[in-house]
Amino acid sequence: MGKKHLVLAFFENEAAADVAAGEIKGWDKVNKEVKLGAIGVMVKDEEGKVKTHLLGKRKGGLGALLGALAVVLTGGMALVGGALVGGVLGSFFHKGLGMSKDDVNRISGELDAGQAAVCILAEPDEEAAVSDKLAELGGAPETHEVSEEAVAQAEEADEEESEE
Repeated sequence: MGKKHLVLAFFENEAAADVAAGEIKGWDKVNKEVKLGAIGVMVKDEEGKVKTHLLGKRKGGLGALLGALAVVLTGGMALVGGALVGGVLGSFFHKGLGMSKDDVNRISGELDAGQAAVCILAEPDEEAAVSDKLAELGGAPETHEVSEEAVAQAEEADEEESEE
């Protein structure tokens, strides 16, 4: 199975991330070389819980991956798309996403500081263009490689979590 790239770009706050997400969505529509699925925004609320919301197409596993990441960043529970999720996704994250503990701590620190992240699951040949566009929009992008197997596992865990 191939790899995908989880592209995160940190913005000053949720409003700036929402504007950038809207711009990326419009850019995706007119750019023939890039065809993105869902575009997500991730922030921490006043209580330290990670919230996410998705724009665009829902397929492609981004919601499930963000759910797993949100669980880890909040220490076990997170509000994802209006539903509280936990254990199964957190367990998946440590096994499948491949982020180091340092990555998790740094991302959590950015969100704790009031920043928000625009999150996109991109194909390998789209990653550089997506990162460049997010930087052009004022974000600080970073990329994490994710296997298609990990995306499938996250989607499966997300479905199981939703059924419970």
